[in-house]
Amino acid sequence: MVCIGSIYAWSIIASELIDTYKFSASQSQLIFGVLIAIFPVTMIFVGHLSKTMKHRYFGYISGLLFLSGYLLASFSKGNYAIMLIGLGVLVGIATGFGYWVALTSPVQWFPERKGLITGIAAAGFGLGAVFMSEISKTVLNNGYNVLQLLKIVGIFYGMLILLLSNFIYQTQHTAGIKEEPVKASFFIRSNIFRKLFLGMFLGTFAGLLIIGSLRIIGGQYNISIDTLVLGVALYAIANFSGRIIWGYISDHVGASLSIFLALFFQSISIFMLNVINLSDLSYLILASFIGFGFGGNFVLFAKETAQVYGVKNLGIVYPYVFVGYAIAGIAGPISGGLLKDYSGTYFSAIVLAGLMSLLGSLLFLIHFIGQRKNEQLV
Repeated sequence: MVCIGSIYAWSIIASELIDTYKFSASQSQLIFGVLIAIFPVTMIFVGHLSKTMKHRYFGYISGLLFLSGYLLASFSKGNYAIMLIGLGVLVGIATGFGYWVALTSPVQWFPERKGLITGIAAAGFGLGAVFMSEISKTVLNNGYNVLQLLKIVGIFYGMLILLLSNFIYQTQHTAGIKEEPVKASFFIRSNIFRKLFLGMFLGTFAGLLIIGSLRIIGGQYNISIDTLVLGVALYAIANFSGRIIWGYISDHVGASLSIFLALFFQSISIFMLNVINLSDLSYLILASFIGFGFGGNFVLFAKETAQVYGVKNLGIVYPYVFVGYAIAGIAGPISGGLLKDYSGTYFSAIVLAGLMSLLGSLLFLIHFIGQRKNEQLV
């Protein structure tokens, strides 16, 4: 999760590609968006493969594709199409295989603590940007270029994924626990699935728009480069801690209320980017707040999916919910990039992100109120 989660430091790589190879903001975000779009779709395929294939093999596939994608991009000489195929397509597929096995296996081992365990597993993905931002800073400050950075990350992380995949073990389902397998044709038509799908889209659209351009947004103000990179790292740390904390909270107050709180907190934090004249300190604080709210998306929707459809079916149903994240992966960063290219600032993009997160929070506030009314009637 930490290795494949390195993509959340994309704004650092994007800024280098813009400066060195003259990519536009929308071009740089399309690479990020394609990766985010491909990996949830890959998870659907992996979920069906899991019935006949050992889970550790998914880790091997993830490591090989991760290594191949980064190496291809590193030899691209700045060619946009090759960069898109390497980092967008190949690494996107690698992320889908890795994310599925790293999320699903732990929850099957600890079904009684779905929220906390999902939070811990997903937290690694959010933590990835912390290490990636520090590695990027060290490599770039020592005179290496962005393509050399991609080669170093691809080799080191790819080999690490392959090594760690040897330690993935599957649990056998307890005989006393019986959960009927669900079919896509059944759950896709259900009202709760539509809410989960839409909520995932709205919440991650907002977060991805911001994280894909976080360093660039901060760069509009008189903020030092070191602080901009630190902001990406703090975002990742907050994202990491948010996943664990929101997971813990959801085990006590329920996922629906927790989703409302997380997305509402995220929306207010995003809006503040336009309200405050950013300084070094306020930039770091808001980056942390946004990351904390954003982290809730990746544990709370998984927790609610497992709660509604059962732990055994999590690996089948959740990838379909996660397609909302795939669509957001294209729509969010690209919308932000296009609005920036058109207006020259990120003001409109920030407003759009804040509104989308707010809509997601209100959707689950209404859902939570409906649940309470139904419980009272019963």
